[in-house]
Formats: sequence, C-alpha cells, structure tokens
Amino acid sequence: MDRLKQIKKHITCCQIWFKTILFLPLGLQSCIESFEIPNNTAFDNVLIIEASITDVMGTQRISLTRTSPLGATEIVPEQNGIVQVQASDGNTFAFQETAPGINDYEDEFAAVEGISYSLNIASTDGNTYSSTSEALAGSAELEEVIARRIINDDNIEGIEIVVNALDPTGQAKFFRYSFEETFLLITPWWNQFEAYVISQNPPLADIRPRRQEEQFCYGSSSSQTSVLFSTTALDDTRVTELPIHFLAEDDYFIAHRYSILVKQNVQSEEAFRYFQTLRELSGQENVLSQQQPGFLAGNILVNGSSSRQATGYFEVVSQTEKRIFFNYEDFFVLEGLPAWAVGCDNFFTPRLPLDRFGNSEVILAIENESLEFYSDNPAMTPGEPFLMVPRICGDCTVLGSNIKPDFWID
Repeated sequence: MDRLKQIKKHITCCQIWFKTILFLPLGLQSCIESFEIPNNTAFDNVLIIEASITDVMGTQRISLTRTSPLGATEIVPEQNGIVQVQASDGNTFAFQETAPGINDYEDEFAAVEGISYSLNIASTDGNTYSSTSEALAGSAELEEVIARRIINDDNIEGIEIVVNALDPTGQAKFFRYSFEETFLLITPWWNQFEAYVISQNPPLADIRPRRQEEQFCYGSSSSQTSVLFSTTALDDTRVTELPIHFLAEDDYFIAHRYSILVKQNVQSEEAFRYFQTLRELSGQENVLSQQQPGFLAGNILVNGSSSRQATGYFEVVSQTEKRIFFNYEDFFVLEGLPAWAVGCDNFFTPRLPLDRFGNSEVILAIENESLEFYSDNPAMTPGEPFLMVPRICGDCTVLGSNIKPDFWID
C-alpha cells in the first residue's frame, strides 16, 4: 500500500476512534463484541488532550481538539482555552495559544527530578479540567540507533532501525519510542529550464532558467504510532536491539540519503498502560469489530458535576534522542536505486494552438502546474513544441522542501 494512503488510513482510524462513545476502564485488554451504532446516536463533545512535559530544555507544547460527529473527518481545534501547568515547588507555567488548538509555553523550561506537575485547563464553554500529579519516572541513556539490512518476517528485504538503551539505576522500566525521518529527493526528470506563458491569446510559450531549486529536495515524515517496550519481564533494564522502524529495499525514502531521529521517552507505568491500550483500541482497520474503539479515560478529569468528558493523558517524561544518517549504497551495492514515488514512464507533448473550445493544452498545463518542461519535442511535431512530464516527476517540491535542514549532513 502506498505510504501516503497508509498515513491517511491511520489518521482516519484515529479520528473515528475518538468519535465512538463507549466507556472503557483503563488497562482493558479483552476484545469487545461488534455492534451497530444507531443513526440518531448523540455524540458528546469530548475534549482531546495531548500533553507531554519533558526534561529537555525547550518549548513545551499542549494540543487541544474536540471530537466531531461520527462520519466527519475534520479535526476541530479547541481554541481560546486557558492552559496552565502547576509545579509542586510553587511555579506556574501559563501556556499561550500559538495556533488553533496549539498551546506553547513562551519560554523554555524542562521538567525537574523530584518535582511533580499537574495540568489545568479552562475551556470557553465554562468547564475546567485537571490532571493527576505526575513526575519523572527515571531516565535512561539512548546508547545507539543502528540501521541494519535484514529480511523481515514477511520475507521482505530492507533496512531495520533498532535501538539500544540502558538505565544503570534500574528505575526506568517503561519506554515509548517515536521517530522523525528525513530523506533526500532527487527529481528523476529534471531540467534546468522551465516553461512559462508569454501570451494566452495568441497562445505563446517559451522556456527560461528555473527560478527556484526543484532538483534536490528534502522530504520528511513522522511516526504515526509509538513503539512501546517494558523491561519488567527482563533480568536487567537494558533495551537491546529493539526494532523501531522498517524500510523496504524499494522504498524511495532511502533511494539516496536518509536520516532518522529517534526519540526515547521514559514513562510511568500508568502512562505506559494508557498508551498500550490506546494502541490496541485504535490500531484496527475495521474500527467497529474485533476490538471496538471507544472512549478511553486517562488521567484528566472534568471538575465539578459537568457531564463533559476529556480523553488523553498528561505525562512527564525523561526524553533522549539520537540521529543517524546512511546512504542506499551503504547497504545495497549491486542493486539499482528504488523507483520514484510514482511511475514516471509517460511523457506528454501537449498542443500549443487553441482547440475548438479556445483552450491551449500547453498554456493550461503551465498555468495549472500539471506538467513540467523536460525538453524540446525531439519529434518536432508542428504545434507540439515541448516534451513534458507530470509535475511530480520534474519538480521535487511536490514531495518535499527545497531548503536543506540545518541538521543535514551530506
């Protein structure tokens, strides 16, 4: 399945999960019977909270959204709320809304060992929400992030990303991993010139040097799910060669140069169980059968007698991260490079003269940015001056940014 379709499917699945009202106790592991939801079912306007405070000095962020009716796909941000984190040492951190539903603390701060923190939210509908008091549950060093060539259980050859970590004190037992990947994109059918419109009527077009970088770009993607791991059943607290991510040999993400930033969060047991249950509930493609998605209560409750509900978990975590780079040739020396994101085997020779509807195929292709100039038409067919390709095959900014990230190492 195409990677973009996978991401869209996951997002849709998670959105539907939040819109199905079935109250479940935290830590529920059993299956739930399928059922049909009546068309006239009323769905509560549930506040969805994403809140993690880390021990890394930097901007701390809390995201607020609302559920929407079943069948709707839009994400509804919760705006103009009052968001504060209260520390046990008396400090209060007031967050400011920097984008709809996104609340950042204006100065940098980090969670400190020995201090507990609680989240307080006041929404515009007059309700207030408070979390339990949370503190750091230990720390662990993310020792290594390793890329290695393997054949996985599905008999697919590719690159597996694994991690090693250690807490010599034995306090850190529950881990959650996420990652951000960045990759070099090189346009397969790029030309240093671009087509432009001189006149619509009469239809005239020519070529000129490209005005921006469109041959080399940098794509990015973030993990859509977390990898959860516990050392409670092990003899020590070492995490050894834990698989975090897999990329098939023919994945265009690794066609040239690839980088992955792995983030390790050390959690409390309660937070770990919450995210474990959340993953099990929202990880089904068919959300109305087998393990029925529903409302998962976290550690954030509405104050007073209001019937409103909130879902999410406020956690305080110790976070470490590590980045690695590799080239395709580091692992696949004799194999050809993976194909581009889409097939780019078709070339087009649109007509410049106006058709009977008064349209020029060349002018429309340029103005709609549907085709990119590749070369003059070698056949020199009258009225068909250019050999053109789909924009995605001639302009890498369709898939990524033409600005090199500050962390990128060639």
